Amino acid sequence: MSSEDIKFLKNYVLFSHMDMKYLEEISQLLGRKTFPAGSTIFYEGEKGESVYFLKKGRIKALKSNVDGEEQILEILQAGDVFGEVVLFGIEEYPATTVAMEDVDLLSLSRSKFKEYFYQNPEIGWGMLHEMAIKLRNAQSKIKNLGLRDTRGRVATLLLNIYHRHGDGDNGFTLKLNRQEMASLLGTTRETVSRTLSEFKNEGLIEIDGNRVIIKNLEGLERWR
Repeated sequence: MSSEDIKFLKNYVLFSHMDMKYLEEISQLLGRKTFPAGSTIFYEGEKGESVYFLKKGRIKALKSNVDGEEQILEILQAGDVFGEVVLFGIEEYPATTVAMEDVDLLSLSRSKFKEYFYQNPEIGWGMLHEMAIKLRNAQSKIKNLGLRDTRGRVATLLLNIYHRHGDGDNGFTLKLNRQEMASLLGTTRETVSRTLSEFKNEGLIEIDGNRVIIKNLEGLERWR
């Protein structure tokens, strides 16, 4: 594994507290996988064998109902970790993951991780921190879907992307199309488009292609 991959691991909460010695050892346990856009990394209910670290590309985690309709649970981007529930005794993956574009992954098998963990139990703090973040995000999503109206949901999504991926010009690249946003927020594509237009007309945002600029951060925060 390259020195670049070792530095990449350091960016994960799971490993951020570790000394370089541990990172170098863990890097020797990792495999590399690539998936083309549209391919499935794993299916909901599939036996979980590995945790994945997304180096490049985007992945959607989703569930499907009996009619085949998708409910997007999360959009994963470079720097995200997924499938980590298999490290905590859960045998099956809880959702299906599909590559939205060509992706580059690092994988760590559960068996190798458990063996290493027993030898180095101090890495458990990073695991607990990572799961605490996941729980907080899940609670935030439940609140967003259950307690906020559509304007609040769309505003929260935009603000979350901005705070995580925004640049120095109060803007960010919106890599979700309207249908993906709708599925993520539990609404319709038409409603998302209408809400974005309303925000634009009210001077809260500007939209230029897939780039969004927040013109009135305080005003948008009021809908959060």
